[in-house]
Amino acid sequence: MGREAEVERLRNMVKAKPLVMVTGPSGVGKSSLVAAGLRPELEKDGWRVATFRPGTSPFEAVARALLDVERPGVRHSLEELERRADALRLEGFWPVASRIAVLTGQRLALVGDQFEETFGNGSGADPLHFLHSLLPPADSTPDARVRLVCTLRADFLPDLLELPDVGSRIQDRQLNVSPLDESALTRVIVEPAHLSGVSFSPGLPERIAAEASKAVGSLPLLEFTLTELWPLQQERQISFDSYHGLGGVSGALNQHAENVYQWLREHMHLQEHRIRRALLAMVRARGGSANAVRATTHRSHLGDDWHVARLLAEPDHRIVVLGSAGPDTAEIAHEALIREWDRLSGWVQEDAAFQQWLSVMEDRAREGDLLSATRVAEAQRWLGERKNDIPPDVAAFIEHSSEVLLQQQQQTIQLITKSQELTEQLALRSGELEERARLLAQQGRDLEVKNAEIEEARQILEERTEQLAVTMRYKNEFLANMSHELRTPLNSLLILAKLLADNPDRNLSPKQVEFAETIHGAGSDLLQLINDILDLSKIEADKMDVSPTRVALDQLADYVEATFRPLTAEKGLDFRVRISSELPESLVTDEQRLFQVLRNLLANAVKFTDAGSVELIARPAAAAPNALLEPLAQAGSLPDFDAPVIEFRITDTGIGIPADKLGVIFDAFKQADGTTSRKYGGTGLGLSISRDIAHLLGGEIAVESELGRGSVFSLYLPLSTPEPTQPGSPRQRPGVPAPSAADVRFHGEKVLLVDDDIRTLFALIEFLERHGLSVRYAENGREGIEVLQEDPDIAGVLMDIMMPEMDGYEATAAIRATPELSDLPVIMLTARAMPQDRARAEEAGASAYLTKPVDEDALLSTLRTWLPANGRTGPRQPG
Repeated sequence: MGREAEVERLRNMVKAKPLVMVTGPSGVGKSSLVAAGLRPELEKDGWRVATFRPGTSPFEAVARALLDVERPGVRHSLEELERRADALRLEGFWPVASRIAVLTGQRLALVGDQFEETFGNGSGADPLHFLHSLLPPADSTPDARVRLVCTLRADFLPDLLELPDVGSRIQDRQLNVSPLDESALTRVIVEPAHLSGVSFSPGLPERIAAEASKAVGSLPLLEFTLTELWPLQQERQISFDSYHGLGGVSGALNQHAENVYQWLREHMHLQEHRIRRALLAMVRARGGSANAVRATTHRSHLGDDWHVARLLAEPDHRIVVLGSAGPDTAEIAHEALIREWDRLSGWVQEDAAFQQWLSVMEDRAREGDLLSATRVAEAQRWLGERKNDIPPDVAAFIEHSSEVLLQQQQQTIQLITKSQELTEQLALRSGELEERARLLAQQGRDLEVKNAEIEEARQILEERTEQLAVTMRYKNEFLANMSHELRTPLNSLLILAKLLADNPDRNLSPKQVEFAETIHGAGSDLLQLINDILDLSKIEADKMDVSPTRVALDQLADYVEATFRPLTAEKGLDFRVRISSELPESLVTDEQRLFQVLRNLLANAVKFTDAGSVELIARPAAAAPNALLEPLAQAGSLPDFDAPVIEFRITDTGIGIPADKLGVIFDAFKQADGTTSRKYGGTGLGLSISRDIAHLLGGEIAVESELGRGSVFSLYLPLSTPEPTQPGSPRQRPGVPAPSAADVRFHGEKVLLVDDDIRTLFALIEFLERHGLSVRYAENGREGIEVLQEDPDIAGVLMDIMMPEMDGYEATAAIRATPELSDLPVIMLTARAMPQDRARAEEAGASAYLTKPVDEDALLSTLRTWLPANGRTGPRQPG
């Protein structure tokens, strides 16, 4: 009544547009306009209409409405509801609704009433996802058989427009409903009463309309006023006296709500705090009662107060509405009650702090933003005072934040405890640090109440970590440079010393040959020291790679026999290698690292044994002590203590190790006795590196020894290991003896030696020519490429890395980029021995990579592998 023009306009908009958003202030009659005005007209036109409210589960609310229009009057199962809601989430509203229109053969109109609930109910649903699924894009042309009409409070419209890709969807699709003017309100008062045969004193309807129109939500206020005035009529007339006695519009609302309140107190014997608690559970305060909004509350949240909500919803009361957002839901009948009922307004005002806090908590819970210690303390206080008023998801969020905070506090306490222990250790080590230890202990106690100092300690730790990283980088750079500078002269020294020791021209005396052998041995010892230092550096920097492959145990035995049989025979020792038949044929581990450990252990056994025997036994570790297996299980190498383990047991009858020295022999640069290194040589790095490599392989090394009777070193490795990794570039088996240099002869094949060190050129040219190769040389990469272009008979290149003008990486890449040279073997021969140097050489296109000082046998073996079998494949055409 009084909205005929707006109903017609709304009807025409629905015919023309897929979406109409009916907006206006609270209480202007948006819902009535749609429900009592538009809906009957649409149904006359043959539309099937259903209404939903977003509530706490918007997708489920829409799904229920679609099921109602698809099968009216049928009770829907939870499974059907969940399937339909999932389809809406996945496909969106319009495809699902279009299918239903096709199936039913009817046009569908869905009414989304009180659409502001999408934002205000703290449901945890993503409003943006729901809106994008429901509202059609601005440039789309949805099915003409489906229409969507939504009512929205005007104060929520800015929130809607600010959301991404939402404002354009409702542009030109809005109908703004203004409050009824006094004339229209007068009609709303007079005409229904006239139909019932009731009249008003002259001027009273205008007075009521004028007073109601001044308040927000005029229609609900009018409803409550007429409800209270109706019983006061005399002789079917309502007078000014009755109206003034009621206290006007505000008084009518107050009186109605107060009558219901008093009835609950006096007749139902309900305590005030229960009524207050039930009503406040249905309100979300946005800074006080003036900005408060009603909220749908579920029965599970109200608990025992659900009974109060049902009493407030009885037909004679109508303070609360049940079932508006689905079964077992309740909400206040209209927001006008929040503002105009003095008692409830006062409760909301008093409760504003709690409601504001609860709103923040709901936002934080949705975002998963954990609370700080201060916020947790505040939340615990509210939980203690208002536990029943806090939704379960918010309570669970607070509990989770409390648990995380407790864990952080426990970690803080652990850090404090560790700090105190370190302080006590420092105090025991030095009396001069007693005063500092006292200050540290005081600081540790202060840490219990000053969490901010933990942050300072963490920053200090980060700075020291950065300093350590810088130190390690400098150390690695130093080692790389040291290795290069030592390997370059060692290369020529070892090659020339070996040539002298071999005495191929038979022109040296035995004493001179012995001198050459001594020089070669000293250089080899220095090379071993350099390699050990580099291995130790890689282990400390966690840069040593482990590449598991399948290792045949019989081949391992052959390698050990070939390597150590000559050494033991030279010293007159009995040497035995036994592989248990109970073992499988192979195990999966890093072959190179396994050989390195066994080589170190066997070399020590031979070195420190002057008489007797050395024996290597590989067998199942049936009696490995739990104290040894426990670290392997903790590190994940063994699934349990019953998992199979292999033991490589190396026994010697050498000098033995004192019991009090067994704990230090695995430390770097340590030997059991300082005189040992003077008598037997060595650096004390071998055992340290071996144990670290054993740990990398998932194993452990144990030792038993008795001074003067010999030693037993046992390497334990898990047998149940992961599958071997697929090999990348071809990799030579580590440590397998290459054919002797004396057995390798070439037949005039021409190679190019590129190196800027005259000593290396001199030594290598002499060595290679002695083995039948023709050698050309260049002093840098650019000169080397020029030689290759001039001489098509060159069959291979030996390339140094660090050279002036063009280094080895650039030269190799240039060779690979030249079509007529792209298949030419390029062997990197360099003093750069760090892992990254090998990787960079492979990236540049190197065929093989050897480090200086070069092993003569390995160099000849590599050349035999890469040079053409018949000396050449035919001359290349000049570039």
